[in-house]
Amino acid sequence: MIYRNTIVLLLIIWSLLDCRLVSASNDKGDDGYFYNLSQLETVFEKLLQLEQNKSGKLNIVHIGDSHIQADMLTDAIRQILQSRFGNGGYGFTFPYSLAKTNGAGYVKYKSDAVWNSRRNIYPVTDVSIGLSGIGLYTNNPNLRIRVEADPLYAFNSVKVLSTTTEPGFEVSFSEEKFIPKENNSREEVVLSTKVERDNPMVKAHIVQRGETLYRIALNNNTSVDRLKELNGLQSNVIKTGMTIILPDDNKAEAVLEEPHPEEIKVIEPPAPKKQKEAGVLSGMYFTETKDTILTNIAFIDSKDKRPEYNLSGIVLENDKPGVVYHSIGVNGAKVSDYNKYPLFFKQLPVLNPDLVIISLGTNESFGKWSAPYYMDQLHQLVQNIKNTNPNAVILVTTPPPSLFRRKNPNEFIEGYREAMVQSKEYVVWDLLSRLGGINAPKGKTLSDMMARDKVHYTKDGYEEQGRLFATDFLTAYDRYVKNRRVH
Repeated sequence: MIYRNTIVLLLIIWSLLDCRLVSASNDKGDDGYFYNLSQLETVFEKLLQLEQNKSGKLNIVHIGDSHIQADMLTDAIRQILQSRFGNGGYGFTFPYSLAKTNGAGYVKYKSDAVWNSRRNIYPVTDVSIGLSGIGLYTNNPNLRIRVEADPLYAFNSVKVLSTTTEPGFEVSFSEEKFIPKENNSREEVVLSTKVERDNPMVKAHIVQRGETLYRIALNNNTSVDRLKELNGLQSNVIKTGMTIILPDDNKAEAVLEEPHPEEIKVIEPPAPKKQKEAGVLSGMYFTETKDTILTNIAFIDSKDKRPEYNLSGIVLENDKPGVVYHSIGVNGAKVSDYNKYPLFFKQLPVLNPDLVIISLGTNESFGKWSAPYYMDQLHQLVQNIKNTNPNAVILVTTPPPSLFRRKNPNEFIEGYREAMVQSKEYVVWDLLSRLGGINAPKGKTLSDMMARDKVHYTKDGYEEQGRLFATDFLTAYDRYVKNRRVH
């Protein structure tokens, strides 16, 4: 009798466990590394519409620590997603070099100002820290930052984020700084020429702020080479206020003389245009400048005199449909470091996130955080993001495996993983299990992927993590499309 009851009890327990496993697997990816996968349906739907209609953008924001700051893992994901759904631009970028730290290689910065910086990992002071997780500030009123992107990420939209509601920066696509005249007037020069009878005059153009030789040629139905030939230019560099002779192909060729003083006339400036017409849009904590022509170089200048200029980041985009993959990482950062700066969450909506990915936990584990404390801080981070971005889907990755003192498995992250996969608050991608679990660093599988400290990973290691995520993500997406029901 006791034996029979025991058998019945075991069958009941097995039945319950089997139901639990089936229920969980129904909401996981094909390989079992996603949890709460159904929450990604709105993101998958946007990707499907993007893939079918070739219009719009999908914004993904990836937040993390040093694993993310270097942009190796995230760039691997970016390249795979953009190769399929389109390149919508590089997205969020930060002048890490000016802050004297490492960063991505796609965008390079130069500045004539001396900058100070402070990471969010330090105690809160009077230095404001926003979306980048790093406060970058100077008191130089004549500051200039040169931004040069890889041609792959040519842009015609630049957003500059600052820590004040009235942005202290402005953007131009011209190499020359704008120096306004005291009377704020423009000059139009009419040049006397020796020409045939049907061409007594030739009109010249005064280079305005932000103009390029290419743009002037385009607006006047000519070529850059023709303008260079007429004006004796050796390069494409032009300066604000410079006189450019415009060709008139319907008239005889002109032989130019020096202009006579009496032939220089001053034209009053037109009424100021609305910001939208001028291609400049200002909002809370940012200013945006747009152009009709793609470029890979822009200049950021101080807008007015202020005691301090604090830069939170830059967003580079184009006007093409596709994925924009924003990467935000800070060396040494923990979940609590992002939570302690409210400005981070106030500025996040500037990126219009559809999906926010959080990859943290390694630094917390080396700080011996308990799983309950980690989960409490993670819950705060997720809620802070949702409060300002209610339509964004949140996806959290479990930390990758690591070793204490290069020999002991990091059991703290296993505790984090167990707690995270039980949460219904967000999607979870189980990177820890994907890489083989907490004991994987002791074997040969990860030997070529990990750095000598057995905490960080090599470039190949981070890129492989990115490829694994992209593979699982696209597998889940393809399955969604295959099984999609049209309502």
